[in-house]
Amino acid sequence: MTEIIDVLPGIDLPVGTISTELSKMWESNQGEAFSEFRASQMNLVLHLGREVSPEQARERFEVAVRFAQRYPSRIIVLCPFVESVEGMRAKLFSQCYIGDSHREMCCCEALLLGYTSEDNGFLFNQVSVWLESDLPTYHWFSQVREERVVKYFDNLLKRVHRIVFDSNFEPEAMRNLDWPVPGKVVDLAKARLLPIRQAIGQYLSSYSMTALTDQLESVRVEFSEERRGEAFYFIDWLQTSLRSQALQFSGGKLMQLDADSKVGFSFSVQYRDDRFIHWAQRKHSSISQLTHNLYGEETVVPMQIVPLSPEQELAEAFYF
Repeated sequence: MTEIIDVLPGIDLPVGTISTELSKMWESNQGEAFSEFRASQMNLVLHLGREVSPEQARERFEVAVRFAQRYPSRIIVLCPFVESVEGMRAKLFSQCYIGDSHREMCCCEALLLGYTSEDNGFLFNQVSVWLESDLPTYHWFSQVREERVVKYFDNLLKRVHRIVFDSNFEPEAMRNLDWPVPGKVVDLAKARLLPIRQAIGQYLSSYSMTALTDQLESVRVEFSEERRGEAFYFIDWLQTSLRSQALQFSGGKLMQLDADSKVGFSFSVQYRDDRFIHWAQRKHSSISQLTHNLYGEETVVPMQIVPLSPEQELAEAFYF
């Protein structure tokens, strides 16, 4: 079986030589001339789980690299061995990018570590050696089992600035973990909702709170399987926005759409006087439509909501 570290780019090196080889590599590339282009702002730890497919591993690695082009980072990728393997393996990856103006250049580096699940203590020590010690660290979990995550609370995660995961892929238990500092933990599914919340919030803000909440009866969010994490945060946002004024509001309902549905994400607000708000977005599309009759006459509002890129989602989760 192919190990995760084998599908990612980089040069195989002994684990203990990575830091030395990294220094040699930059010194050989015109030394000071390149040093200003590889000045990092942060450490980004991409922590992959055993269930990650080769395609997903490559995709998330590429997201981390594109993120580092905008926010210079030292990337550390943790790759658990699927098979029983003794010891650890390491890879070194580096690349430089020329900006749009052709006068700007950014260089990033990624240090990849293959390890067994029994290497918990040594894993922490090795990551500590590789981190840029004077920079903040951001930890991105990708399909790491929640029981493994808990074991990292007292070492690997103790001094991180932010922890992110994606509940579109993770089990619900990940969201419900007893995190030591919950304020440091952000779900990428919540960050991904930003353009939708902005577009719908901006449109509905032109209506009075009385029109939006009077006779409010129910809220329903429907979602495709791949957007289940977003649905959880979206209905929470809707309920929080409306509940303060609608004292008799009974709450919301989440419903998963059939696999063959052409709609990927939608919500409906129903009122006891037969008014309604309905919004729906097609699968894998930026095109959506909001329909309502808040003032009696039915109004149809086409919307094009451009999603964040994966690296923009990561920035939203890390910094905001």
